[in-house]
Amino acid sequence: MNESLTCSNPDCEIAANGSCLEGHDPVQSCPHFGKPVVERTSAEEAVTDVAVEAETTLEIPKAKVPQGDPLSQLEVDAQQLQRAGRLVAVIGDTSSGKSTLLCALYDRYLRGEFGERSFVGSSTLGGFEKLAHHSRAASGAQIPDTERTFVSEGLQYYHLALANESGHRVDLFVSDRAGETYRSAMDRPDEFRQLPELSVARVVTVLVDGARLARPEELHDALGATRRMVRAMIDSEVVDSRQHLQIVQTKQDEVERSGRSESITSQLEELVQRLKRDFGSKLATIELFAIAARDPRGDFVPAYGCDDLLTAWCDAAEPSVFPVRHDMAPATQFDRLARVRSGRTPK
Repeated sequence: MNESLTCSNPDCEIAANGSCLEGHDPVQSCPHFGKPVVERTSAEEAVTDVAVEAETTLEIPKAKVPQGDPLSQLEVDAQQLQRAGRLVAVIGDTSSGKSTLLCALYDRYLRGEFGERSFVGSSTLGGFEKLAHHSRAASGAQIPDTERTFVSEGLQYYHLALANESGHRVDLFVSDRAGETYRSAMDRPDEFRQLPELSVARVVTVLVDGARLARPEELHDALGATRRMVRAMIDSEVVDSRQHLQIVQTKQDEVERSGRSESITSQLEELVQRLKRDFGSKLATIELFAIAARDPRGDFVPAYGCDDLLTAWCDAAEPSVFPVRHDMAPATQFDRLARVRSGRTPK
């Protein structure tokens, strides 16, 4: 410490480091230099401490960075205002393969183009990564798996932005909800009205658990449950002629290894034909698909059959637009007012 350097400012440390607190150079030009140190009173110390504390606790505005988590219905609606997308409702009983299908599509696009479309973005990358964790070697699992969706998580959507060779972009918002919810609603059709993903979806994809079909004692129950689910949706009027219905048999690998694949496929095709006869007029289309999103034994390529399903999601026809006749007689005072303002004389 240099005892010859003093300053009347009690905060200046010129005696310790030779630098003027206020930046005077030379230090002799400072009006406080060379004067005795002025000690602060206790009141001044308190005021200084409060000022320092206020400065250190001042909250700095922070930008909210998206975490890439699955989207809620409100968040999907908000994104739809910026860019029109297509909503796909994937429904099915517990362990039918809903989350595994989403995981398989994401993993497949990590390898490049799939289904004649390229991956161009996603607002739920964080959600996809969490979903895929147990299927990766880094998880330490002996066999690839997908964590199931719990009822407490409610409705959530995963987003995929895809483009074909011509550059046409399609934004898919694919729903994910616990299978227990759909199983409960099957016996109480009114509960389907509480599931918004059904009424807003362009495509409704019903998964049929291939593992159950492969077990003779469960085959007919699985087929009957699929028919009851479709009937419950029709009866509750949550789906209509503007929407496309897909019956998707999952776990084709287990069906093939059962040795009864031809019989199972035949019965599924018969089920779809019955659905077309009974409900074909109430839906835009009804189609059948078979997939093996993930085969633990490796006999089937990853995302087997999912390319056809993905194409059907992207290419599902929009409902026809019915033109409004302008020569119709006005039914309300608002219609008459509109005619007056447009120059047409109301009838």
